[in-house]
Amino acid sequence: MNEPSGQVVRESRLKRWYSYNKQTIPLMFILVGAFFFTAFLDFEIRGTDIELESHITAIQKFLNTPYNNLSAFYLFAIYLIAIVQVFNAATFAKKRSPTGVILLTVLTVVQVAAVTLYTSIFFVEQANRNDYTIDDVARFSYTVFIVGAAFYVVGTAIAWLYVNWKYVKEID
Repeated sequence: MNEPSGQVVRESRLKRWYSYNKQTIPLMFILVGAFFFTAFLDFEIRGTDIELESHITAIQKFLNTPYNNLSAFYLFAIYLIAIVQVFNAATFAKKRSPTGVILLTVLTVVQVAAVTLYTSIFFVEQANRNDYTIDDVARFSYTVFIVGAAFYVVGTAIAWLYVNWKYVKEID
């Protein structure tokens, strides 16, 4: 760019980065959301005090209840959709096709619904059973999923800003 005085004005690094990478911003949000969905699985390192109790521990308290299998199904669906969404977001960042953003949106809606239903099981169980209260493990479990879902919603909303509506698939 030239200014009236003839000096060349350099773009800031942030502007340059943004103009080159703006279509990957949804991918970044989806990757952070996928991290929240998949990184906090229960684990224990034997011989040490290092362990994380999260999703599996939280739904084990539903054994012998009507919500036992349902909570496990929601957990499975949340993990599966999280992995598929990473690939969808990577494909969208590359092509920016309308089909990609629609698929991203549909799966985000399904993911948010699964997270909502998973979370509601804890509250329904607490309302129906006298011997069950939502503990810190359950609270951590559904909070992690809610944060991940929020990142997915933000990433999907941003993806709608960068859709290439004139995208035409070239025949290979």
